[in-house]
Amino acid sequence: MPNDNARPSRPEIVPLTGVRAFAALWVVLFHAQGLIPASWGLLNWFAHLGALGVNLFFVLSGFIISFNYWQQFSSFTVQRYRSFLWFRLARIYPVHLFTLIGSLVLLVGVRAAHLSTAKDFSHFTVTTFAANLFLVHAWVPQPVVSWNNPSWSISAEWFAYLLFPLLAALKLRKVRLLFISLLGMVVIPALPAFVHQTVPAPPFLYLIRVVCGFTAGSLTYLVFVRWQMIVHFGKTLVCSAAAAFLAILALEWHFNSAVDPEWILSPEWIAVAFPLAILALASSKGIVAYLFSTKPAVYWGRVSYSLYMTHAMTLWVLKAVIPLRPVAPSILQVVIYVASIGIVASLTYHFVEEPARLWMRRLSLPAPKLASGHDPA
Repeated sequence: MPNDNARPSRPEIVPLTGVRAFAALWVVLFHAQGLIPASWGLLNWFAHLGALGVNLFFVLSGFIISFNYWQQFSSFTVQRYRSFLWFRLARIYPVHLFTLIGSLVLLVGVRAAHLSTAKDFSHFTVTTFAANLFLVHAWVPQPVVSWNNPSWSISAEWFAYLLFPLLAALKLRKVRLLFISLLGMVVIPALPAFVHQTVPAPPFLYLIRVVCGFTAGSLTYLVFVRWQMIVHFGKTLVCSAAAAFLAILALEWHFNSAVDPEWILSPEWIAVAFPLAILALASSKGIVAYLFSTKPAVYWGRVSYSLYMTHAMTLWVLKAVIPLRPVAPSILQVVIYVASIGIVASLTYHFVEEPARLWMRRLSLPAPKLASGHDPA
């Protein structure tokens, strides 16, 4: 995100901005699987795992929010808490409100024109609209995904923001804190997978996914700042993270290809590798970090929140206007879909997200220090 020149700042960890682009694009790929020919088996499988982009995104978010704010909450005050929540609201709410109103406009348009559509509007009610408006729609045991579907994660993220200052205010000795952080960054991302694997229709799964990812990201930050020797092992960490990620992918592929359904492995286990990957990229200056630091990666990292929040609506409109072929889309359809998703996201970022965020910040009380360029959803 743009630098906040009015306040002291910390240097940006540029590769992590590029990772945001990867996470958002992975989610888009998940929702746009109809664009991928069935014959492209490996890419289809990878797209099928795209919901894990949410897990990755919130590990990253927990890391960066901690990078920005952890020291500010070493001593808790109501004013700091209020400022923190206002700045987080300025970051997430304008685009959320924009897409919520956009969903309402689409619903009214469909009803007024008596159009036939495959989209299920049964959950588009006054009650769910109000829950979306106040960002609490993911706070119930069995959330109903409605209106702009991706916003469930923003509701869960807002819940994590409410709890973050309390986590940062914990007083622990340095050695104990490092031990707990190392253990937590490995164990906590596994909790959603364990719950999903063992509990049928688990309650509060949306909150569990986001809060666990966010907490794991915060603990990863504590390892990053406490364990200074990590800088000297950046390349090793990148290789370790890549190896762990590929190993879990291979296991997931193997078990989901097995005949015995009892051995099917939940894709959520892949998220166990995410904290290590974030730690590696934050500590490394190797080729992987360079790729995530290129101008296109950084730009789409900045646009990633608008991309994440608008792509579902854009896809719904495109499918209604230009239906995909049942077997495989044409090249022209793929180009139109990809270009439209990118253009809508970019316009939303430049004309909604950034102007509204800056306007809300100007209305605020004096803020805690922010890290230059980092303000993730």
